[in-house]
Amino acid sequence: MIRDNSSCFSRLLMPILLLMLSMILAACGEQRFEPRQAPNFTLPLLDGSGSLSLEDYRGRVVYVTFWASWCEPCRQEMPYLAQLRERHGREGFEVLAINVDDDIELAKVFVEEYNMPFPVLRDEARIVSSKYKVPGFPTHFLLDRGGSIRFSGMGFNLNDVRAVTQEVATLIAEPPTVE
Repeated sequence: MIRDNSSCFSRLLMPILLLMLSMILAACGEQRFEPRQAPNFTLPLLDGSGSLSLEDYRGRVVYVTFWASWCEPCRQEMPYLAQLRERHGREGFEVLAINVDDDIELAKVFVEEYNMPFPVLRDEARIVSSKYKVPGFPTHFLLDRGGSIRFSGMGFNLNDVRAVTQEVATLIAEPPTVE
């Protein structure tokens, strides 16, 4: 009897390939890399009460997130960010949420629904999003006290909570840089 080794090989190889693919995809969410200076920006507040500049937050650890009201992972991210800011705000941590919606009213409803206790900015023309090369939503960047990007990620799920929480704690614990 002739044996078909290709079938046996496929049964062994397929689970290994699936495992490798899942490991690669899981690693795409959060990334740590060599620090680089975050592009500065000044954007209007979503509520129209003024504008803020990233430079205003030098000396603080800043989580910058680009989001949209139609984005499902953004709905998971915002309550977590509110808790993270509540926990670490007195330690020099801030969240800047940058909205990219075409319809400002949808963004305002989202902010009210999620009771976002941090500055919410508007990047209607997506100029700042382009500077940061945002590939999708939400995309976030974690900046150290000197304004360097130290950590970034795209998307958000509950598995990201541990990684982001650890990175925030690490950056808060670092001594301020002397310029």
